[in-house]
Amino acid sequence: MTESRTRLAFLAAALTASAALGCKAEISSGSGPADVLTGDVGASFRDEVEAGLSALTLGSVLDPIGTTQAAGTATSIRAVPCVSPSAPADSDGDGVPDDATYLFTAPPCRFTGWRGGTLDIVGQLRFQDPAPSSAGFGYEATLTGLRSRFTSADSKVIYDVTRNGTRSLSGSTAGLLLTADLQVVRTFAGHPDAAIDKQWVVNYTPAAPLQINEPLPSGALDVAGTADWTRGTEHFVLVITTPTPLQYDASCTDTVQRIKSGELHAAGTFDDLQGFVRVRWTRCGEEPRFTFESTE
Repeated sequence: MTESRTRLAFLAAALTASAALGCKAEISSGSGPADVLTGDVGASFRDEVEAGLSALTLGSVLDPIGTTQAAGTATSIRAVPCVSPSAPADSDGDGVPDDATYLFTAPPCRFTGWRGGTLDIVGQLRFQDPAPSSAGFGYEATLTGLRSRFTSADSKVIYDVTRNGTRSLSGSTAGLLLTADLQVVRTFAGHPDAAIDKQWVVNYTPAAPLQINEPLPSGALDVAGTADWTRGTEHFVLVITTPTPLQYDASCTDTVQRIKSGELHAAGTFDDLQGFVRVRWTRCGEEPRFTFESTE
């Protein structure tokens, strides 16, 4: 079986497993896993969704969607990047370098407007064009110690998300497919760090045909995969799905929160209780809600 067929089979099994969990009445986060756990799992996957959205173009990887630099534009792809490639050659002119490494430091890779605070990015990112002689949307990326640090405006909340691993993007004017195999370390204010081993696929369907070197239009994101969560004595193998696709609104500016509806489920067994953490988006510019739903 080829690698692509193996991945598709894996995702199909993940989706089947999630469906088999069933669905019962929603309970609040405090009625299932502790509030801390529900909130931390929810916030972690909210951040991974947002990072995946930014990863759909090289421009928004270098200048994350929702920062002040991007204000007034459909996405941040038009902004001047904070870091330059080690080798700028782009043989096909599609915006993806043939083979280049970006070394982030903060500053200059410090962004304002991120949930009212700042976002600093440091670490290494290598981008390769899988077809350097033919313009397209694809890339192969390797992340090495790529850390994003959020600091609230009052400096009372500070947390880091460090990613190592790979991303692969492919697609056409009709849509994009982002495959991620990442090892994520997420810190929490006042809580222990979590290690998240994540393998998932993001399928992005635009509302209008995509154009090379242009910002993303509004569209829908479907996410499927698994994540292995470890923190202290916690160890959960989670199935990730979006039973209601996430709707990205490109017209929602001046905010990092540009998903206006949809929900993500992280399903598994939490302290002997089977169910899922639900991340539900309801409005552009508003944070999603995190709740736990039992399926027992």
